[in-house]
Amino acid sequence: MSMKKHDRLPDFSKLCAPEQTPISFFLSQQIYFFFLGSIGGFLWEVAIFLYRDKTFANRGFFYGPWLPVYGIGAVLFYLLLGCRRKKIHPAGVFFLSAAIGTGLELLIGWFLDAFWNLRYWDYSGYPFHFHGYICLYAAVGFGIAGVLWICVLEAPLTRLWKRLSPKVRLGLNTLLLLLFAADCAAALIFPNRGAGITFP
Repeated sequence: MSMKKHDRLPDFSKLCAPEQTPISFFLSQQIYFFFLGSIGGFLWEVAIFLYRDKTFANRGFFYGPWLPVYGIGAVLFYLLLGCRRKKIHPAGVFFLSAAIGTGLELLIGWFLDAFWNLRYWDYSGYPFHFHGYICLYAAVGFGIAGVLWICVLEAPLTRLWKRLSPKVRLGLNTLLLLLFAADCAAALIFPNRGAGITFP
């Protein structure tokens, strides 16, 4: 006796595809934001040193083209300011970004100095600084960056990420995470340092 075919059953094969749930997409998006911020921060600092000193400097603790302090900032800005049902006014984004970025810079700067005796930035020559870890100019810079990120760039970059297939998103994130993990292992043993990179 043949069994009756059920035409209304769902196609269960589609349920196993990567990034079919909001949580999976959200996690992949944050990894994407982390690397966008990290690589963007690296390019920004390279450009500053090229303009100021006419020389290339691979800034930061790592050897690859990323500065994770910017990536962490990009994710924090989005989590605290961007993914809210009620949008924050750009002026509020500016001041909150300045506070979040300054706090993060202080924490990471102190941590690197305390545990590795490394200083990757020193604001001692700037007004309104605190032990060279943070200063008013940098806080204003974080505020401007936060407004650009949350109010201008985040939405189109998210749309771009959504246009990629789940397999491409997964493959890209996996590759970047593997490269970053290898860089972390190397930097923990031999941190990137030298003239134009670290401060005495």
